[in-house]
Amino acid sequence: SLPGKVARKLDPNLLRNLGKQVKKQVIAVTGTNGKTTTCGLLAQFLREGNHRVVHNQLGANMVPGITAALVKQSSLTGQLIADYAVLEVDEASMKGLTAEIGVQRVLVSNLFRDQLDRYGELDTTAKMIQTGIQQTEIMQGRGRLILNGDDPLVTTLGQDPALAKDNLLYFGVEQVTYQHGTTPTCPVPFTREVTQCPACQGPLYYAVLIFGHLGAYRCRQCDYQRPALAVAAEHVLVKPEASEIRLRYGEQTADITLPLPGLFNVYNLLAAAAVAYDLGLPISAITAGLRNYQSVFGRAEKKVLQGKNALIMLIKNPVGASEVLKLVGGDPKGKLLIALNDNYADGRDVSWIWDAQFEAIPTDKHVIVSGV
Repeated sequence: SLPGKVARKLDPNLLRNLGKQVKKQVIAVTGTNGKTTTCGLLAQFLREGNHRVVHNQLGANMVPGITAALVKQSSLTGQLIADYAVLEVDEASMKGLTAEIGVQRVLVSNLFRDQLDRYGELDTTAKMIQTGIQQTEIMQGRGRLILNGDDPLVTTLGQDPALAKDNLLYFGVEQVTYQHGTTPTCPVPFTREVTQCPACQGPLYYAVLIFGHLGAYRCRQCDYQRPALAVAAEHVLVKPEASEIRLRYGEQTADITLPLPGLFNVYNLLAAAAVAYDLGLPISAITAGLRNYQSVFGRAEKKVLQGKNALIMLIKNPVGASEVLKLVGGDPKGKLLIALNDNYADGRDVSWIWDAQFEAIPTDKHVIVSGV
C-alpha cells in the first residue's frame, strides 16, 4: 500500500484519473471470504477472452493498495492500458472507492463475521457495502449487481427499490456430495451466523444447507427466499484436492474440474463465472481459464519447501477457518502448522478462534502452533 499512499499525497486525483482510462468496465469484488481467489479467476477468464486486465492481485484491497496496484501497471507517463479493471475491495473501503472511481459491476461474495474490531457485526458490514453500491452507476441502470443468492444477508443488497431486476444477477450451489458419499451438513450449529429472516426476523428454513448460513433458504413467515440463480453449480463432487462440477451457465451446462481444494473455492469459481457470464464471455473462457489459473498468495498456494510439498491456506474468521480445517483434517499424511497473529493487518481481535471448529482436526494429527 505504501506506493499508493505516496502517490495519493502527490496527486489526490490519481485514482480517479486512472479509473477513467479503463476502456470497458471497472469491476469491484467485495465480501468477507474468497475475494482474492475470485478476482484471480475472473482476471484469468477475461484474459482467455483476449481482454487486457489490471487488478490488485496481491490482495491490497483498501484504497491506497488499489491505487498502488494501478500505478504499478501504468506507464511512467501515467497511461493505463486496460479493457477491464478487476478490483478486490475491502468491505469498509467500498464507500471510499466508489466515491473516486466509476464502477459498473459489483460482486458480493458472502458475509460472515470477520474482524469485529474493524467492521462490527454483519448488519454494519452490509450497510458499508450498500453505501458503496449506492454511489455506483448501477443505481442509474448502467451495470449489474452480482450477488451470492445462497447468502440470505447478501441477497438483501438486491432489495433496494431503486434497483431494477434487470440490474441483478445471482449465483449459488444446488447440490453437494463428498467423495466418501456423505451429504454436507452444517458442521456445528454456531457457525450458522444468520438464523433470522432479514426481512421480518422470522426463522429461516433450509431445503439445502451448504455450510454456515449458505444454502437454499426460505422464510415461511414472509416468503423471503433464495432468488433464481443465473449461474449455478447444479451438482458438486468434492474431492480432497479438486471438485467436479456440473456448471449451469445461463442456458448452457458443462462438466468442469476445479483444480482447487475445498467447497469454498466452488463459490469463488461461481462468483467469477457469474461476472464472466454477465459480460458475455463464452463458457470456453471458463474451462480454458481453469486450466491456466495459478493460485495467488496464501490461497490454496502450493510450494515446495526444502523438498516437502506445502499447501498454504489463509484463515481469518470462524466459518472460513472451519471449512479449511475440515479440508486439511482429511489429509492422513500431512503435518499441520497453524500460525495465529494479531497484527493490524490481521485484525487485533482474535476471539473468533473460539468459534472455529478446531475439533475437526483428528486427535492423532501432528500439529505445530506458531504466530505472535
